[in-house]
Amino acid sequence: MGEALDVVVRFGSSGRLGPLRCGMPLQELETLIGPFHDRMHDSKPRRWRPRLHFWDDLEVLICHGLVIEVGVPLWRDTVALPSALSGWERPIAARLDMLEVLSALDTAGCEWEEAPGIVVGDRARGIRTRQHDVCLVFAPESHSGDSRLHKIYKSDPEADQNDHSPRQGRATQ
Repeated sequence: MGEALDVVVRFGSSGRLGPLRCGMPLQELETLIGPFHDRMHDSKPRRWRPRLHFWDDLEVLICHGLVIEVGVPLWRDTVALPSALSGWERPIAARLDMLEVLSALDTAGCEWEEAPGIVVGDRARGIRTRQHDVCLVFAPESHSGDSRLHKIYKSDPEADQNDHSPRQGRATQ
């Protein structure tokens, strides 16, 4: 699939990370890339509550057995993704300059707009791709001040149409 910039542009342009998409069943995802790494031990997991799952650096939020958010943190020097999604056999360089990313999106014909509501603070910058609603968060590096891509993600809570109210044996009024 290529380098990190190629994956970012494809994700922004398609709303998918390879075949991974919001609305995909967890079982289908695990068939594609294997079981997740359980970094969040939950002694009482609840199916109706969203839960974060990890594969290498890939972050996937699951609710009712469906993918509702896909994210890739890119703030470290390297990033590792399952090869079925990226084509990578090893971690690759992940430090992507903001102007380089925005230029690549423009070249690919991927329209984007400012999205200040997705960032906290006045130093970070958020953008959202118009067609697929993929969010990119940029932040300045502490030592140089250059803005780098820190995370790319797509969130679609509407992918899960289930009732999210907990059923703890209480009668509804």
